[in-house]
Amino acid sequence: MTTPSGATGPSGATASAGAAGTAARRIAAALVALAALHGASGCGRSAEQHEADALLRAIDVLRDAPSEPRAAREALLAELERQPASTPPAVSARDTCARAYRLLLDATAAEARVRALLEAPAGSAGPGTLGDLTDLAAADAKIKESAATMPRCAEALSELRRAARRGM
Repeated sequence: MTTPSGATGPSGATASAGAAGTAARRIAAALVALAALHGASGCGRSAEQHEADALLRAIDVLRDAPSEPRAAREALLAELERQPASTPPAVSARDTCARAYRLLLDATAAEARVRALLEAPAGSAGPGTLGDLTDLAAADAKIKESAATMPRCAEALSELRRAARRGM
């Protein structure tokens, strides 16, 4: 049996998931190292400015990440959701962008489930088929909401950058 990721059998799916988790951990470790390196050279910068820099980097890394493997993008989104935010511009940027990307990732996951059902041999779909097909309508709504939220994310990022330049 071939999985949607192209892996064969349960061990191939597990290996793919393991590789995605490893890639996500490496990306997260690189982010931490960059933040530490950047923080060491930022003498005189406030904690809020460092926080804004880390938040902007986390959003940039998530935005620039490839869409597959999905687990790696999920890990980056979780990292963004965990970022501290103590100022109103930082809270707005983190929460707005995390919502936009959460909606997008949830929608693409639902679409992948439906696509797998459609590609499955006739009669092999299990009892969850109707529920998964219903997910397609919900996925469409989430994609539309994500598309509406992305410009607000960009606005919140611009405001955070301006605030960081002003010294928060």
